[in-house]
Amino acid sequence: MNSSEQFKYYTEKVCEQIRWKKAHGMVAKEIENHLIDQKAAYMDMGDSESIAEEKALLQMGDPVAVGAALDNTHKPAPQKGMLLLLMILFFLGFVIQYKLTTVNTVLEVKSGSIPYQFAMFGVALLVFIGAYFLDFSLIRKHPYLLFVLLLGMDFWTQIFGTSVYGQRWFILGPFSVSSASLSLLFPLAFCGMFYRLREKGKNGYFRSGVIAALFCCLLLTCHSAGGLVVFVCAAGILMVVAAWKNWFGEKTKPVLLFFILAAILCIAILLTTIPFRYRLSHLGGILHPETDPAGSGYQPSILRGMLENSVFFGHGNTFLDGDITKYLDHFGFRTDSLLTYLTYTYGWAISIFLVALLAVFLGVGFRKCLKQKSVLGQMVSLSILCTFAAEILLYIAANLGYPLIAPIALPFLSYGGTALVIHMALAGILLSTFRTGEVYQDSAKPVLNESKFIQWDDGKLIISFK
Repeated sequence: MNSSEQFKYYTEKVCEQIRWKKAHGMVAKEIENHLIDQKAAYMDMGDSESIAEEKALLQMGDPVAVGAALDNTHKPAPQKGMLLLLMILFFLGFVIQYKLTTVNTVLEVKSGSIPYQFAMFGVALLVFIGAYFLDFSLIRKHPYLLFVLLLGMDFWTQIFGTSVYGQRWFILGPFSVSSASLSLLFPLAFCGMFYRLREKGKNGYFRSGVIAALFCCLLLTCHSAGGLVVFVCAAGILMVVAAWKNWFGEKTKPVLLFFILAAILCIAILLTTIPFRYRLSHLGGILHPETDPAGSGYQPSILRGMLENSVFFGHGNTFLDGDITKYLDHFGFRTDSLLTYLTYTYGWAISIFLVALLAVFLGVGFRKCLKQKSVLGQMVSLSILCTFAAEILLYIAANLGYPLIAPIALPFLSYGGTALVIHMALAGILLSTFRTGEVYQDSAKPVLNESKFIQWDDGKLIISFK
């Protein structure tokens, strides 16, 4: 039963009172549906169509009063708690980098420029503000834009980029971007394509798995092992949740199982290749540094020695000759080993506090993610949160003395302009999702049940002979 012109006029008057325009579509749909249901109920009781409409409108009340009441409840949620946590982490990152950069003038020259790093803090803050007020549904409207941008940057990096300590950098005039940091954007790029393929049902889910495999090949070739691990964790969890919640229909779980078995087979094949066998030969030195103290066990032995000689408050006990930074600087006490250095220099308390702050930020984020009403809102927030979580776990493992895979960065805290800007951009999109996701309505077509002979989709009767 279609709504009448009176119902449409009523909803328009209600929406005129609501200042948040993004909420108009959701409110109008809910009110019209309620009016139609009330009209149908009155007609079932024996009223004529016109009388039923009048009674339904009277039952709803004055549209101006209803709109004013809805205006008080339909507002963007500013996410004050997560904003406060993020700003605390951002400020602590600023203080830590300032302290570590000025503590030793020799290391200042080796590790980077103070003005550059602090300028990047300003850029990162501006990027966060822009992303926070950005309409996150652009990820659905332009799902391939981010991927094309990343692909173009990878192409440029491979041809014109510069290699620094074995890692390629994107160079364009005065701008340089780490390829390892760029890998953090791949889960979000995959998320947009994943959502767009949702309307294709099981076939779309299969295509998404193929796209994820291609992303893995690109990350393995042009980026870092850490970026590959982060992407596999984020995209993998996203695909598992999608299958579990039937976002692509009811027959996607067998496809997920197929991809899991294919991934296991690929890993088994890779382990037999010479490069991977070479890496595995160094695994013993990482797990047992004493067996190769001058080779693969050098870094783990220094890291574990620092942690073993750390105290809860204050500087750790001396266990090496001279300043510890001369042993640590060549693999980055401000970058890859920040937590270990802070633990040894200031005590376990500061590292536990920083990790606890990150854990609270993630915990609040995952709780809000589960409350998202739209599929897109859940997908976007889940992909970003899983990216942060995988990156943090990888970083903690390396700082505990098990650097099986080189970490990318510790979000918001460790040194690196590119990483800081990307982390703040992702955080801005995450909070934008929580801020406005309440009123977002999934516009993808309903997933067709492929097992039915007759289906109804978007006002069309579909008869399948398959």
